[in-house]
Amino acid sequence: MKLSKPLFMASGKRDLGPSLDYNRTATLLDFESKINWNKILQTDPLKCAFSLICQLAAGAEPQDRQAKIIYEFVAFSVENSKTIPAPLKESFEHGLQYNDNLKVKDSFKKCYRRYPLCLYSARTMLRFMSLFAQEHDEKL
Repeated sequence: MKLSKPLFMASGKRDLGPSLDYNRTATLLDFESKINWNKILQTDPLKCAFSLICQLAAGAEPQDRQAKIIYEFVAFSVENSKTIPAPLKESFEHGLQYNDNLKVKDSFKKCYRRYPLCLYSARTMLRFMSLFAQEHDEKL
């Protein structure tokens, strides 16, 4: 008995439409290359950036749209960027380790012990960012 090809392997042309015009990976790499990670981290003596990344990777604020965007961008950067600082990558990886057991609620709280100088939860830091963004938009 001869098996037919799966539909996606069928020969012929198909319209790819506007998808060829947009390369998400290239766009993200271009955006990421413009970030001065070291400058950001130098202005963060309490290590709140590390704490936020750790908490998001550990599962904090799963319903928050802004948290998802930050998480996805950092995950992309950790996987694809050669310029991301090692401590930032480590904070992401620690968060993922804390989230290994998905049944444990509030596993992100382990990040508080890892970064004790930062007194803020991911929720609070996300609210700060939203307030600063609103203030910036109002000035424009």
